Amino acid sequence: MSAIESMRKFYMRYQSACLLAFILLLNTCICASASGQREFGFAMPEGSKKVEIAFEEYNNLIVIPITINKFLTLKFIVDTGVETAILTEKLFADILDAQYIRELKIAGPGIEDSVEVYVANRMTFYLPGGLVGKNMNLLVLKEDYLKLSENMGDEIYGIIGYDIFSRFVVEINYQEKKLILHDPKTYKPKRRFTSVPITIINSKPFLSTSISQKQETNSLDIMVDTGASHAALLDFSSSASAEKYLPSNKIVTRLGTGIGGEISGYLSRLDNLSIAQFSFDSVLFSAPFEGIYNKSIKRGSQYGTIGGEILRRLHVIIDYRNGKMYLEKSKNYGDAFEHDMSGLTLNAKGENLDTLEIVEIKEYSPAYDAGIRKGDVIVKINGRHLGNSSLSDIVGMLRRREGMKVKCKYLRNGQEVITKFQLKRMI
Repeated sequence: MSAIESMRKFYMRYQSACLLAFILLLNTCICASASGQREFGFAMPEGSKKVEIAFEEYNNLIVIPITINKFLTLKFIVDTGVETAILTEKLFADILDAQYIRELKIAGPGIEDSVEVYVANRMTFYLPGGLVGKNMNLLVLKEDYLKLSENMGDEIYGIIGYDIFSRFVVEINYQEKKLILHDPKTYKPKRRFTSVPITIINSKPFLSTSISQKQETNSLDIMVDTGASHAALLDFSSSASAEKYLPSNKIVTRLGTGIGGEISGYLSRLDNLSIAQFSFDSVLFSAPFEGIYNKSIKRGSQYGTIGGEILRRLHVIIDYRNGKMYLEKSKNYGDAFEHDMSGLTLNAKGENLDTLEIVEIKEYSPAYDAGIRKGDVIVKINGRHLGNSSLSDIVGMLRRREGMKVKCKYLRNGQEVITKFQLKRMI
């Protein structure tokens, strides 16, 4: 039995009854919409073979504008881990007068056992370049559990994935920040690209990787996740060989936010991760605490993922219909994998997302030793603030170079404080 087939059986055996029921319901809704309408989903404009869409990049995530029902334009993350488009802010669904056909409780990665969502149908999506998606389904979160805007520093309220990847050959040029959607009937890859097989399981793409740790090399089939900022994630709650990958050199940290809330776990390094001929040394990887990640509507992976921190080092083309990814090196291919060197976790707060607040700080980190604490509000950090820099740029600066001097002006209880520290590699 192949590794992919083993994974498929494992996946189907261990998904919760709630998630299975939810997936079945969505499929029913989609089929009902398709059968009742002549057109369903995205289509290439007549006479076009491809459409180029400029995207914004936030901490390795791809963000594009989508107009819903010719009325409201919002920013959406493009995420291979999402089957049905998600709207994170219910207010916008109310403005659109969305018609709900179901209200559900679903499990998701994070701390909470379940969250509440509404299912709306017969929505029309408009993408740049004349792409139109008709009679689309949309999940609307009852509350903004993900807080994408705060975490990313811009007004981002949606996630879309399979609706795009299932219809087109999707080319991601991270260097030029272009998303190029090709007509699968006419697309032919250029010879300079390396073809890598992928398998689509429950709408999500999986590929084979080679992982080396402690002088041992193993093959692992994991999901390609354009909606994850990290380089790699390994979910040990589904594996009996955690000690094989997780070395003694690790830190406990906040890994991110899922539908179920905060995701915490370990951060460490793999000796090597390879995809076909593409090889990456000293790769940072996340290992969520057991039970936090595996209840996943969004991810759907029991083994792990590779995310944007690896994908941005490549020129990526994803072809669901033919089960292929086409890859070539980008100019970032040889970049070192670095984590935050300050100890700060920053979010954009305030009505206009113009306040830079410290939401977590690692004990005994450079910033902690300099006196900074959770809840402090940064006025300037090396002359940067949310008025002249993006949150993504500021976070990137704090992982750029060990030894770099940092001057931080912040507010605590209305009092202005100035302190200095040096960045230090912690992992």
